[in-house]
Amino acid sequence: MLEAVIFFLLAGLAVAAGVAILLSTSIVRMAYWLITMLIAVGGLYFLLGAYFVGVIQILVYVGGVAVLLVFGVMLTSRQLAPKLRPGRGEVVWLALVGFVLLEALTLSILHTRWQQNAMAPANSVGEIGRSLLGEFLGPFELVSVLLLVAMLGAAYLARPKVPTQGPQHAKGTTVP
Repeated sequence: MLEAVIFFLLAGLAVAAGVAILLSTSIVRMAYWLITMLIAVGGLYFLLGAYFVGVIQILVYVGGVAVLLVFGVMLTSRQLAPKLRPGRGEVVWLALVGFVLLEALTLSILHTRWQQNAMAPANSVGEIGRSLLGEFLGPFELVSVLLLVAMLGAAYLARPKVPTQGPQHAKGTTVP
């Protein structure tokens, strides 16, 4: 009973933090809610008995993403805030796409015949490593490419703004 209560608290916190990320207009608040969501998901891993994955979730994702977001916030210009406010058409379009994706996910969950195949638990970190580089190599590489794309996006956002035409900067000083 207590396990179910803790599960629903952590799951509710993760969903609420995800919604708060979507509704926030400040990058700092988005980073805070993302860290909150990742910690809640780490708590769910602990609840499932996957202690190694929970620790990795908190250390790698919370630590790494927090540092990446802090540097992203420090390096991006202050002109980014007005760009984070979606227009009316964007809100309608994104709400429609979100609803369709939620409906597809709900239908796939409801119509899937779930089989509970017991997997042998890994007894050591070495077994987890062999599993990651063996049968789970594809998803492992997919996540690494996703993280690489996120880092490239952060570097793109953090790049200095260089004028494309004319010999003057935005503030009126000339380029040496």
